[in-house]
Amino acid sequence: LEGLVTGDRVVWRAAQDSSGNVVDGVVVARSERQNVLERPDARGQLKPVAANIDQILIVFAVEPAPHPNLIDRYLVAAEATGIAPVLVLNKIDLLPEGGGELTELLRRYEALGYAVVTSTTAREDGLEALHACLAERTSVFVGQSGVGKSSLIDRLLPDEELRIGALSKDSRKVPTPPPRHASMTCPPPKRPN
Repeated sequence: LEGLVTGDRVVWRAAQDSSGNVVDGVVVARSERQNVLERPDARGQLKPVAANIDQILIVFAVEPAPHPNLIDRYLVAAEATGIAPVLVLNKIDLLPEGGGELTELLRRYEALGYAVVTSTTAREDGLEALHACLAERTSVFVGQSGVGKSSLIDRLLPDEELRIGALSKDSRKVPTPPPRHASMTCPPPKRPN
């Protein structure tokens, strides 16, 4: 069985104890993938990181500022795989008066037809729009370290316990990264009644 990635749909066989309770299981097959999101490994070889994804949420923030062309590289990956991209500007509470150049950047992407959501977990601004964007879709959160992917997922899925890296109080730029799988994926959310 080829390596599995987040989003793979599998067939598994349950193991039971003497009382008939399911105690374990083993994956016996993987369904064909609808799409695959890949990234290069240390040797430059493409490796799958997620499959069967409906949309890629490209998260970037006021702090840390996006690396040059990072958003464009994610957009190219989304377009190449046929996965719908959504741009998420997080930490909008840190925007300067008048919005700054990131707000102008978002306007340009919107003019190109890309979906855009702004958010902050400090005041929960934009979380309702993000919830609506995620409804009934399998999504992957991507973005550089420290932009708030895990914090957003934690707010969107409050019943799940994700380990979120602590940011340095001095610079806001020295995160302790959480496990990659915990910060990357978000199943379709269950909306509160």
